[in-house]
Amino acid sequence: MLEQVTSDTMEKICRCLLEYDPDIVEIVRFGSSVYAPKYARDIDLLVVTKEEKGYGGYLDSLDKLGLPFDVDIVVREAGNALQRNFASQVLGAFEILYGDGKCLAEMTREFDPSFEEAYAAMRAAKREMEGLSEIEKREDREWIIRTAFNNLFHASRIAAMAFLSTENARWGRIKRNLPQPYRDRFDEFINVLHIKYFYNRDYPEDFEEEFEKRHRKVEDFVKSLETTRHT
Repeated sequence: MLEQVTSDTMEKICRCLLEYDPDIVEIVRFGSSVYAPKYARDIDLLVVTKEEKGYGGYLDSLDKLGLPFDVDIVVREAGNALQRNFASQVLGAFEILYGDGKCLAEMTREFDPSFEEAYAAMRAAKREMEGLSEIEKREDREWIIRTAFNNLFHASRIAAMAFLSTENARWGRIKRNLPQPYRDRFDEFINVLHIKYFYNRDYPEDFEEEFEKRHRKVEDFVKSLETTRHT
């Protein structure tokens, strides 16, 4: 959907943001528009500034471009560490549009992946799926289902990072550095759990049974990496 977005369009977006807030030091594009533009429905931007201005102004500054897609903007002041979950999302796939990336590196330097964090992501996925029976609204149910599958993917990614002893969360690099058979298994988690089920919303009708199967596969992946890492 966004595979046709040009560098010229991204430059115009950056210029509009900088006109509104001259204190911006970095603009980072992250998320699905970076790694899966074919399926992405919007563009996610992290704006790092010396002093945050009124949030609505960042959005309004882009109105004059008449973009055929939405731009979601997260604004953070330089020097403030990003929350771990958000740091994980950004570092998974990102592109520096403006600045040199030093602020992003500083704001995410405390992100230290561990196997326990991977297990925590799996437990969160379980809780989300178990609470589904209490949700009646279809849109809310769909979001929870997709998020549960996506948390299984995040568990696999965090475990792979812990195994490799790296804070680099770029999925392509993680996959390349993993030995077989972990590399192929991780690639499956990316394509199925994250892209197909989460972003493309193409999960099966028997999603509960599928979730249990995928949960077992991710759990086996995490435990196997942990055992290998510690031997």
